[in-house]
Amino acid sequence: MKRKITGKFICLAAALWLTTSIVAAQDASQDKDLRRLAEWMTGSFDTFAQVNADEEAEAKYRHIRATLQVVPVKINGLNDALALYIENAAAETRTKPYRQRIYVLRKQNGNVIFEIHKISQPEDFTGARKNPKLFQTLTMEHLTHEKGCDMIFRKINSKLYKGSAGADKTCQSTLRGATHTVSNTEITPAQITNLDQGFDDVDVHKWGPPPGVIGHIFIKRKE
Repeated sequence: MKRKITGKFICLAAALWLTTSIVAAQDASQDKDLRRLAEWMTGSFDTFAQVNADEEAEAKYRHIRATLQVVPVKINGLNDALALYIENAAAETRTKPYRQRIYVLRKQNGNVIFEIHKISQPEDFTGARKNPKLFQTLTMEHLTHEKGCDMIFRKINSKLYKGSAGADKTCQSTLRGATHTVSNTEITPAQITNLDQGFDDVDVHKWGPPPGVIGHIFIKRKE
């Protein structure tokens, strides 16, 4: 009788150990995905190579000469969640960004979610990559979640993640007669390709690269 109980106990212990190991491995994998994307995105990027190629090819649609700055930030109220500050600017007006956001990275159902947040008074944080002290005043009170615009990324392979947002017309927009935005992004260790487009209720294109044109290719600078 004692042998049977001992045997059951050993089996139960082995099962518990296996379950714990699987959960630990899953958690490690999730953390690895988040850290990997945050690392790939951090730094300075620009579209200069793509713009030069457009000019040489005399392309009908010309991508804009733009820069992208991405900086990891810690925000009170987010606990240990990874967060990134995003700053887009035209190359000619780098001190006046056309887009500033905070991305909060989370894991859900095996995918990486970028929660996108607008910043109140974003001008207070312009150029923060070169002056990180500006982030010391950044709190959750500065942020407004853009509901319906979260980017959902899936891992394609060890060198590529693909994400999308707004496919079901959930990301609202009023720019240039549009009613919603559709976004598609690819991230690799060397570049970020981003395609943002605005459409109206009957899916007529209103802004952004026209259908069939690749998005803006931001190449990571070596620093």
